[in-house]
This record gives sequence, C-alpha cells and structure tokens, in this order.
Amino acid sequence: MRSPELNNESNQKVLGIVAIVFILVVISACGTKMELPSSPASVSFGSGDTTYIHLAPDWTINNGIPLNEPCDIVVGPDGYVFVVDRGNERIAVFDRVGNSIETGWTDDLADLDGLEGIGSGDVIEAIGQDEKLNLFMVAGGPTVWYWNQYINEVGVESVLDYFVVLDTLELDTTNASFTEFVELETQTPDRYVIIDFIFSYDPDRIDSVYAPKVFYQDPNGLSKYRGVAGGPDETVYITDLTDRVSRLTLNYHNMVMLNNGFVAYTYYGDFERDIAVHGTGMGTTIDPAGIYVQVQGGQHYIYFSQTEPNFMVQKIREEGVGNFFSAFSANTDIMELERFSRPMDIWVAEQYLGSNWVFVADTDSNRVQVFNPVGDFLMYAGGRKTSIADPEIFDELVLPEGVAHFEGTLYVADTGNNRIVRYALSTDVENIPGL
Repeated sequence: MRSPELNNESNQKVLGIVAIVFILVVISACGTKMELPSSPASVSFGSGDTTYIHLAPDWTINNGIPLNEPCDIVVGPDGYVFVVDRGNERIAVFDRVGNSIETGWTDDLADLDGLEGIGSGDVIEAIGQDEKLNLFMVAGGPTVWYWNQYINEVGVESVLDYFVVLDTLELDTTNASFTEFVELETQTPDRYVIIDFIFSYDPDRIDSVYAPKVFYQDPNGLSKYRGVAGGPDETVYITDLTDRVSRLTLNYHNMVMLNNGFVAYTYYGDFERDIAVHGTGMGTTIDPAGIYVQVQGGQHYIYFSQTEPNFMVQKIREEGVGNFFSAFSANTDIMELERFSRPMDIWVAEQYLGSNWVFVADTDSNRVQVFNPVGDFLMYAGGRKTSIADPEIFDELVLPEGVAHFEGTLYVADTGNNRIVRYALSTDVENIPGL
C-alpha cells in the first residue's frame, strides 16, 4: 500500500470535502441527462377529458435478455430507469429511450444477470434511490443492500487506508481509519487534526467498492423488508412485512479517490425509529409494501401501500422529531376501504402545474390509480373505454407491481406481461420535448 502523489489542488479538494462531511452537509452526486422518450402511440387510456397516452414502444428486452416478471421500478435524479427483473434475478437498467445501460458491475462480483454479490438464494424484490445516487435493494429478508451509481460511472483510483492525525494536546501523531477518526472527532471535537491521507491501490479493495454491499442488517434477523425508498436528509425508509415502517440513517463509512480527482464516500445504515407499527387504523400498518418519501414545505411525508384491506394507501407526516400523524383525511377517495386490490407500489410526482400527484399500482385490479395531493381520485392508467357511456375495461396491464414517474412520463412495471409500459398525459404530450 502506498499514498498517492496528490498535488496541492487535489489536497485542497480532499481537505475541503472532509470538512464538509464533519459538519454534516450533504454531498450530492451528479449524472448525465438522458434523452427523452420516443413518440407516443395513437391509443389513449384514462377517464374524462384528460387521458393517459400509451407511449411506444414497450420495453421488453434488456441486454438481449427478455424481461421476466419485472416487479419494481425507480427513475433516478439523472433519468436512469432501474427495473427489478425478478424472473431473471437481476436489475435491468435503461436510459429514457429504452436503451440498455451497462452499470460497471463485474461478473465475479455482482453481475446484473445473477446478482451474485447480493447473497445466495436472495432475489431482489424492491429498490429505491436517493439524491446521492445510492441504489438500495431489499429481498424480503432482514438485509438492505446498496450500490452507488456515481462511483461506478466515474471509477475508483484508490481507497482510503488511514488518516495521519495530529493530537494537538499531546503534540504527537497517530494513524486512524475513517471510522476511528469519526469516533475521535465525536469524543474530543477539534483535538485531532488531519495532516495526511494514506490511500490503498489494492485491486481487491477497489473492486469491493464497486460491488453491492450490506447497508443495514436487522440484528434480530426477523425482519422481512419488502419496500425501500431513499429519503431526504440522509435517511432511508423501509417497509417490513412484520408490520412496521421504519427509518434508517445514512452514515459515512470510508472515503475513496475517484478517477476524476475528487473523493466520494461509502455508507452504512443505522436504525433510527419505527414510524408506523401494527394496527388497522390510520397511521398504522399491516403487510406494508411500496413506499415513497417526499419533502413539502419543510415537512417529511411518507407514503406507503399495504396489502391488507384497511386504509391500503397511507400518507403520514412528521412533525417535530419522531411525531407522526396521518396526512390523508378519512373521507377522501384514496382512503376508501374497498378502492384497491393488493396495491404493491406508490410514487408521488410533481406535474407541470405544480401539483404532487399520487400514483398507485393497483396490482390485482390491473391498473394504476392517480390522485391529487389530498387524495381525490383523478383518473386511471391502464384502462380503456369502448364508448363514453361504458365503464372502463382494465385489460391493458396484468398484475402491475411497480410504478414511477419522471418529467411527465409514467413508468409501469407490467409484471404479468413481462414489460415496462410508459404513459403521458394527453394534455402534456405536446409539452414534453422530443415527442
């Protein structure tokens, strides 16, 4: 192991970012903007004057392999579309026009076709992504994994081995790993000062940064994590089939030097608190599934779906620290007890008019339901009318388990049809560049 020869400019970059970490300022990764979706088909779906237009073509193949039971979907801040391809035991990645994207995972670590790095016998069920481009994964067991898109795109030059730190009280130096220095800084603030960085070029350590790794493990081994969402303020939210919705905190684990001369970080998660527990009323949960987190007006709102027939789509808000309240009124459409049939996923998106619409994958009803921010029903996606007077027929989708929205496009994991379907509002199609 050896220390890289860093010039003054690089040293300043590293020192500056280390300082930012310890005053808890969020470092946001950036990515490349993707192209926009292809032209729409001529068939429309929905209710009333505004309908959803089915965009063509559907996505059915990734990296030459047909999709098989795609069950969850997220669109990251830069437009990459991640799909849990459950039947193929992989995560498929697309750009916004449907081209397959290579992630940089190597065959002997965590190939997209096998996910060997995730764990023997584990099949990913759900994913979520945060603004740092951390992709979080759960497989129905007691473990949450994560993988960082930005680190894999830029590439790793070296991994921090240890800091050389000066003890300003004793006036001597010592070596400390990243986590050891955090402990020193926490116990005796300002006593220890970093004076050098020693990085490792060990190929095995570098390869380990690229691979998916354990983010959090339930110490009791009893949890069955079914949904995950990257939240704001360095938080991660998970749904647990043992009837809990919980919040984890994001913690810095180590530093890596990237090929572009800047540094990035690896992370681990700590359990913070449960935000919903077992119960049949508003603000409680039984068999939670999908989850989405949003900040509005400085408040955190947590949306989750559940498969038991009691308030199957919920929205709770946090007031103060650790105080959670139901945020949907009991008399709104979205809270009707018999409105959904096994809703497996939920997503919230800002439309062009600034309204935060709520999209629910109403799985066993073969449709997506759309609501306004207070829970009033707006329309369906995935239905068709044979005439204005007839009710909608829901035969476009088959058991859709995942839903996501990005810049005017609605993405649906059409699980039973082994494809990804995209929609746009009939009123918005002309406003989406490239269509």
